[in-house]
Amino acid sequence: MVKTFDILFLLGAILIGFSVSLWLAVWSPGALMRDPLPLYRQAGLTARIIGKRSIQDVRLVGSDDEKVRFKVSLPAKLPDHKMPSLILLSPFQDPDRNLRFFPRPGPNVIISYAQPYELPAWQSASFFERAWTVRRVAYRMPDSISALIGWISRQEWADHKRINLAGIGPAAVILPAVRRRVASTGQRIGGSIIAYGGIDIEAMADAGLTIESDWLRSIAAWLTGIMLSPLEPATHLPLIKGPFLLINARDDRTIPARSLEGIRALTPAPKTIATVQRRQGDKPPHVAKTIRLARNWLVAQGLLDP
Repeated sequence: MVKTFDILFLLGAILIGFSVSLWLAVWSPGALMRDPLPLYRQAGLTARIIGKRSIQDVRLVGSDDEKVRFKVSLPAKLPDHKMPSLILLSPFQDPDRNLRFFPRPGPNVIISYAQPYELPAWQSASFFERAWTVRRVAYRMPDSISALIGWISRQEWADHKRINLAGIGPAAVILPAVRRRVASTGQRIGGSIIAYGGIDIEAMADAGLTIESDWLRSIAAWLTGIMLSPLEPATHLPLIKGPFLLINARDDRTIPARSLEGIRALTPAPKTIATVQRRQGDKPPHVAKTIRLARNWLVAQGLLDP
């Protein structure tokens, strides 16, 4: 049965790869940037006061009924000046959990983007279902984050010159494409944090996928690289502007050395490179430590207030 499964998997992979190759013949990285940004309207906003912060749950809806959900943490009593903001793209789907990684936000606005998938469905999904979810989520992010930044720009509290973006883990891989899409819509980003990212999606997938069979893992990584080819960081990095903070770990086996060297070389200046001692997967204490490092850098750059 194992051999039968392997053969069926190989045939399925070849069929999918051929189909995706045909799709890529009419799709390119530039296709992400060419079309006008869809129109998004605010479909809902609820707020509650927790301590000295106001936590807003915001929903935007696009013309095709696509939903963008995020949570906003801002001072309950707004100051009389414009405030900088930071958009968090973390590995966690729960936006409330992401905000807890930022326990003392100070006179800043922290926005947590909610990944558009349901956690129970992800946990029970097969490999192919998860691969399709990853593709769907990844391709939505450039437009979704551009719409989110447009919403921030319309708020009376927003400092338009200090809207910052932090991508951690898988979101860091997509962040260069997101940055380029934001620029194509005429909007700007202050500082960008790319935490545990790299170039060459196929190589990173091969290093990070937990598939015991070497040849099955190689095929799965190849398919991942093909499906996400228009989002490849190496394509978009030379076309975006900083400042950037690149964070990586010495012992991170999910980022091959060439992927790490590539992102450090291709990321435009000005850039700061930070290396932490260990990466403990996507465990909450490690994510919290990464966010503290990002915050300290943004404050030092004058992009967040102390």
